[in-house]
Amino acid sequence: RQAVYHAIDIEALRSRIMRGSALPTGGITPSITASNPDAEKRLPYDMNRAKQLLAEAGYASGFDVTLDCPNNRYVNDAKVAQAVAQMLSRIDIKVKLNAQPKAKYFQKVLATSKYDSSFSLLGWTPGSLDSWNILENIIGCRDADGKGAAFNLGGWCHPRITELNKLILVESDTKKRDELIAEAFRINHEEVGLIPLHQQSLIWGVSKKVEQMVLRADNQILFYLTKMQ
Repeated sequence: RQAVYHAIDIEALRSRIMRGSALPTGGITPSITASNPDAEKRLPYDMNRAKQLLAEAGYASGFDVTLDCPNNRYVNDAKVAQAVAQMLSRIDIKVKLNAQPKAKYFQKVLATSKYDSSFSLLGWTPGSLDSWNILENIIGCRDADGKGAAFNLGGWCHPRITELNKLILVESDTKKRDELIAEAFRINHEEVGLIPLHQQSLIWGVSKKVEQMVLRADNQILFYLTKMQ
């Protein structure tokens, strides 16, 4: 996982595929509860390090893998996946891209098809705007039927994160709770439980008939905060 991470030229994705409308990140919980700078710093783009790690893992000659992604769910989703596939080819990881409409994609990669994917693209915004939502849904442990973190597509599991999830859910002291959340994200960062890419920029077109509109960071429009002419 770390080898794949080092092989991704995130600046190329930002400038060429996203045309500058993305913020590269090394974390999965920016700007919400218990944001942790140490767990949000990206690993550097380093092809030599990527090749070294692959060799140490016993894959000096690379391997073949299918990358599942939606083609109508996230901004430039299939293009991002295609670019990542091309980058990985430089370290002899041969990627077959399987881009599908989101309905078919999620049918394949979730519990309904027993997580039928070895490599996939996922985006997430926590509906509660709380870090626990990410821990519970994405990086907690789960079984083959999806009991646990139902959106943990890759199945990576660290028992301490599952333990921390239970503690976070009932901890009423804000400082202690934030420390528990920070520990969980630090583990994910160190173990490369997920390979982070970027945050999509929010780009909206607004009619001239709209006098005032508040655009929230979670990309939600609340009509009581909108004023028409």
